[in-house]
This record gives sequence, C-alpha cells and structure tokens, in this order.
Amino acid sequence: MKVSDLVRHHLFHAFVRWGLGLHGIIHLAETAANIYERAWISAFLSLLAGFLMIAGACVDLTHHRGHDENR
Repeated sequence: MKVSDLVRHHLFHAFVRWGLGLHGIIHLAETAANIYERAWISAFLSLLAGFLMIAGACVDLTHHRGHDENR
C-alpha cells in the first residue's frame, strides 16, 4: 500500500479523528489542573490547544461525511 493510498483510507482518517479528539480531551483535563494550580497562562494555552484539537476532529468528521455515504 502506498502512502498516498493510506492517507486517503477512511480508517486512517477515523484514527486521526479519534486521536485528535482524545488529545483535545487530555488538554481540557490539563486546563482544569492548571486552573486548580492557578497557572492562568498555562490554562489558557491548554484550553486553546484542546479547542484546536477537538475542532480539527470535528472538521475532519464533517469534511468526510459525504464521502462515507457513497460507500
């Protein structure tokens, strides 16, 4: 299997989506810990990273939704 075929494969995209989502959840937990420790800048950066990870997972999901219906 070529790398280009792997990148287009729906299971690869599902793996990336779940990875981004879980990574985003970890960042949200990190944000809670940072708030508890009153590390406000770290909390903000963790929140931003978590938002970007979860947003990336959602964008990938909606981007490929039409392709999955054609299978």
